[in-house]
Amino acid sequence: MELGPDALVVVWDFPTGRGFRATSRINKGQIYLKVPFAKCWSAAKAREAYKELSSLQKHHLASGDEDVMALHLLLERSKMDAGWNAEHLKSLPRSFDMLPHWSEAELLELGEADLQNTARRLKAQVKGDFSALMRAAEACGFLGMLQENGIDFDAYFWAKSVLWSRCVDFSRDLLIHAGLPLPEGEHYRLLVPGFDMANHDPRLAGTGRTHTILEDGHVALMASVDYDEGDEVCIFYERADNNRLLLWYGFALEDNPFDSAQIRLPVDPKSAARLEKLGATMDTAQGKVYAQCAMTLSDPVPQAAIVAAALCQSLIPPESDDELTPRQELEALRLLQRSMPKASEPGPLPDPASDWRRYCAAVLRSFGPRLQAAFHQVLEAKMIAALAAAD
Repeated sequence: MELGPDALVVVWDFPTGRGFRATSRINKGQIYLKVPFAKCWSAAKAREAYKELSSLQKHHLASGDEDVMALHLLLERSKMDAGWNAEHLKSLPRSFDMLPHWSEAELLELGEADLQNTARRLKAQVKGDFSALMRAAEACGFLGMLQENGIDFDAYFWAKSVLWSRCVDFSRDLLIHAGLPLPEGEHYRLLVPGFDMANHDPRLAGTGRTHTILEDGHVALMASVDYDEGDEVCIFYERADNNRLLLWYGFALEDNPFDSAQIRLPVDPKSAARLEKLGATMDTAQGKVYAQCAMTLSDPVPQAAIVAAALCQSLIPPESDDELTPRQELEALRLLQRSMPKASEPGPLPDPASDWRRYCAAVLRSFGPRLQAAFHQVLEAKMIAALAAAD
């Protein structure tokens, strides 16, 4: 789709998929795409376009604003080239890979019962929402209009998937600054034509805002890091692990920094302050206090876990802030070594181009074995260093 004359990016097919390619150098803080606020999809825009949609408010639907936006998308899509934002509608995917769209056989490949059940519940919830919406439309007297425009469950599910995976939330402060109408809640949800071409880069966490609203009423994407010409320009969706990315967006990342597993060790409550400073979270169960330490592929043996392992063996006093001696660290590492079974590195992943869903399921399944292998590799290196320092 056309991004406008001021855009500093073009839509490009990268090896990892379609995204934005910088047409020139883009510096941190620079605006590289602007879209007029009036071109954005919103619940307010939907009610303005169709008075029938305003009447749904009195039925207090569970997904009120989202349902109104979904119906707006579908009513405009039914007009084909004559529809509002027709070019944007044409650019939207025809199908989606979020977990609620997976078959039972595909869900079983995930190997995670909780995630499978969450996907099933979400699909059932969408069916329930659709039934409630159709009852409300019938009560308001425009069910026939929806049916005439081909709005059935499959169409509704498609529109909901568009909104789940492509909307952006803007704060009230940004709207106030731009002099735009304020929503009732804390955020204003928009579907912005063009923004949905930008891919997620988890490495942008903490680098700054990637979307904003300008004083002239344009919704804009801004760079939170520097990009050279030819680079893929990304935005940051949220701090999401692969389970969440696959559930709501339909993709998984091989090296997602937000994928983690917890190691849980019993400790004295007096040690909580020290462990929390190191990043541990404290939990109480059956009268005992536990330190929960997140292990990631980039930090499989966090310092919080080492200190917690020393504390739970009473190698240091619970109130102590002293550094561990090499021998204390070695004993702590030995406890951690016993707590995690060894695993070999998983085999190669399936080709994403041939079966995307099978590839994503394999990415999720591979995390545990990869973390175990990384854990023991790093732990053994730390043990060698501690042993050498102790001699």
